Amino acid sequence: MNKTRIFVDADSCPSSVRNVILNKAAEKSLEVIFAANRNIPFDFENPLFKMKICPSGKDSADSFIENESSQKDIIITRDILLAGRLLKKNKTVINDRGTRFTEKNISRFLEERELSLQMEALGLHKGKSRKVFGEKELSSFKECFFRELEAVLIHS
Repeated sequence: MNKTRIFVDADSCPSSVRNVILNKAAEKSLEVIFAANRNIPFDFENPLFKMKICPSGKDSADSFIENESSQKDIIITRDILLAGRLLKKNKTVINDRGTRFTEKNISRFLEERELSLQMEALGLHKGKSRKVFGEKELSSFKECFFRELEAVLIHS
């Protein structure tokens, strides 16, 4: 029987979120796979925690996560397109701000992304906005992550 694993699209994942993930994974003896096209350091020594450095090509970390994860796993990503692909494969996907992506909300996220890209192309939106990541966002992530992880563990 395959055990639940946690996949993290690590390029933009805040260190405070990585620490929450690693602490909970250590408590539950779960494997964590961070995927990025560069090394993302973490402060834990544990044979269950791995860093997968993917080729530098476009979406290589996303492809790794999509191909290696299963329906028994939980995936953490900010990437809306990746989340959409994973949902089509009935995988559990959350972001680092405490949102669980679902069939009901993914289309709204995709539309917002497309609108933002169009506004940027028209010069109405200058670059990526930097949203603050603080205690409120971390608390929302913890609540969502703990809830979704327990649900995945119950059903696996």
